[in-house]
Amino acid sequence: MRRTLEDVHMTLDSTLEGVIEEREGIRKDRVKSGASSDVEENVVDVLIGLQEKGGIGFHLNTNSIKGVILDMFVAGTGTLASSLDWGVSELMRNPRVMDKLQREIRVAFRGRATINEGDIEASELPYLKLFIKENLRLHPPAPLLVPRECVEACEVDGYLIPAGSRLLVDAWAIGRDPRYWEDAEEFKPERFEDSSVDFTGSNYEFLPFGAGRRMCPGISYGLPVLQMALVQLCYHFDWSLPEGVTEVDRTDGGGLGLRRKSPLRLCAKSFVPESVRAVKS
Repeated sequence: MRRTLEDVHMTLDSTLEGVIEEREGIRKDRVKSGASSDVEENVVDVLIGLQEKGGIGFHLNTNSIKGVILDMFVAGTGTLASSLDWGVSELMRNPRVMDKLQREIRVAFRGRATINEGDIEASELPYLKLFIKENLRLHPPAPLLVPRECVEACEVDGYLIPAGSRLLVDAWAIGRDPRYWEDAEEFKPERFEDSSVDFTGSNYEFLPFGAGRRMCPGISYGLPVLQMALVQLCYHFDWSLPEGVTEVDRTDGGGLGLRRKSPLRLCAKSFVPESVRAVKS
């Protein structure tokens, strides 16, 4: 086991080292060529810049940069995959929702052979946003939020909470509480239509990303990626259950990630827009 863990560590470390070296090379080439400093940078460029400038109150070494990059991959890929998995599951369980979402996407990008992030940003896609909210309500990426510690004794609803107590917030249960959600177990994206309830931390009945200063920092990264994946899947493919399967199993596998217990297996049929078919013919 130790040897296996060491091999995994070496593979990860060399991969992250390569990412940093690649960006350092690009930065050096940019300086040599006298390129404008207004060139768009990614998070690795920002971290390297902070390391070079210093004066941020602590020493930012290469291992620290690797740790930040690794955290982004580990925290972002698993939760995104789980959200997408549950989202497609709900689409297959609710043909009406699938039809409405596909129609919105295919009308918005009618005739397009490809769709990029800029296209999505420039489009409204209101039902897609409602769908993502409802998916996050029923299937939060992290059902138990990051633990908090009570800094001083307090009383909540008659319960005395001593100072130093470690508190866990069950976002999964809150999102299904019938006191705040009508037909709480039903998948209804329309419930958020004309509603101010959002997942930015202001509405405590809806906390898939937490709230306050320490709410999930990946919200601005995860949502565009989730939107992109859903748009591509709904625009380019028509989906059906395998032969002999009549319904999607909704059982979760437990654990901190609360993923599906069984893999989601579907049949995909490529959707080709009429304008693209006309060009090919």
